Amino acid sequence: MKLRLLPALAATLALATAACQQPTASQINQQNSPSRIYIGALSCNVSGSQGYVLTSSKQLDCVFIDKNGTSAAYSGTIHKYGVDIGYTNAQHTIWRVYSLGSEKSATALSGRYVGEDSTVAASSQAGGNWLYGGANREIAMIAAGVVKDAGYNFATGVAEMSLTLR
Repeated sequence: MKLRLLPALAATLALATAACQQPTASQINQQNSPSRIYIGALSCNVSGSQGYVLTSSKQLDCVFIDKNGTSAAYSGTIHKYGVDIGYTNAQHTIWRVYSLGSEKSATALSGRYVGEDSTVAASSQAGGNWLYGGANREIAMIAAGVVKDAGYNFATGVAEMSLTLR
């Protein structure tokens, strides 16, 4: 009986591991290419930080790849206000980017964004956030997923992000 359960257990573990893998910006673009409002993926290296109970700040180094393959480099910061306790390691985050107006170019993301952030990390991190803003307040961004080796942290509250085209 135990030998019959072993292949099922192995298959379940393989599926669970695959589900935790974060897709690449190109894979996200392929999945969302039929959408009329999806414009691309913002792939960011995010610095680690300490949560100081009510606030934290992280540096961003990003590349936006639109669904046509055009890219643009951005730098920025993300500030969190609310409960933020613990620390996070440097990590990689990919935002799905949507245009709610006429802005659809790879260089249209510069500006200030505000929204919601909720994450929990105990070695691996799970959570998500959404932001809205940009130069003409026409851009929405969503990031969600699981990140391995993220640190130990609990954060929930308001997020503010600023991006500058390099």
